[in-house]
Amino acid sequence: MLSKMNRININTIASIPDQFPPEFTSFITQHKLKPPNINSGNGKALNIMLHNPNFYWTREDCDTFVTKFDIKTSDSIQLFNKHEQWGIMTSKERGKNYICYPYTLSNKHKMRRNFGKELSEQEKNIEINNLKATIRSDYCDVPNDEWELGHKNPDSEDNSLNNLVLQPPIQGKYRDRYIFIDPLTKIPTPATLIQMDKAGENPFTKKQLLALKKWLNDMPDLNDMPDLNVIPEVNVIPEVNDMPDLNVIPEVNYITELSDMLKLIHMSEEDDMTELIHMLEVTHLS
Repeated sequence: MLSKMNRININTIASIPDQFPPEFTSFITQHKLKPPNINSGNGKALNIMLHNPNFYWTREDCDTFVTKFDIKTSDSIQLFNKHEQWGIMTSKERGKNYICYPYTLSNKHKMRRNFGKELSEQEKNIEINNLKATIRSDYCDVPNDEWELGHKNPDSEDNSLNNLVLQPPIQGKYRDRYIFIDPLTKIPTPATLIQMDKAGENPFTKKQLLALKKWLNDMPDLNDMPDLNVIPEVNVIPEVNDMPDLNVIPEVNYITELSDMLKLIHMSEEDDMTELIHMLEVTHLS
């Protein structure tokens, strides 16, 4: 790994290269990795870090970069600090974002590996050692003063000690997306599970989902409780379909005929105002 890192100076960057570095391309080919598209926001952030291997990026630098190159994003730092998820090792220094060099497979990639064949004894030992190294790095070697109390369930309103669990810094990336049973065991929140399902990563079988469905339908507490987080579609409430939307002003031609216009123009102050009111009401309701 690089022994000394300096902060990037955005003023020295005139453009974003249109190709990844050749050494990086060889690395991802060798390990069958799929980095983000080079033309996407994540791909541009990855590319600029790869072409500046001696520098780290702060949140301020990330903000300046996306502004300078007109990259649309709601959170610039997300473009720089999520690359371990697809397989390459990134910085573990708090507040400093960069790709580790020489290029190395991330622990997350090793942990997620799906075995496509029966492993030999040697291959199995390699994988076991990788898992041990990941756990050692993320849990065992983390100083005690860097651990903190975090919420077991991010969606719960319970702020008591019953909803707290000790977590190392690595757990921060799971915040708001997982429910922790204990410091090592987590399950996805409903929102996360829905996202996983849409991405084709639902861990449950159809049989398991049906069991969950039956269990939820049989829970009396849920049947009596309105879902305050879901706005029902209008077509499931017949009464709502018959009610006017008071927040929408309909487009109305108050004067639909030329004769109506002329009648208004020539109406004198002595004319009966009820005729005017009646005509406006009729044209409004038509």
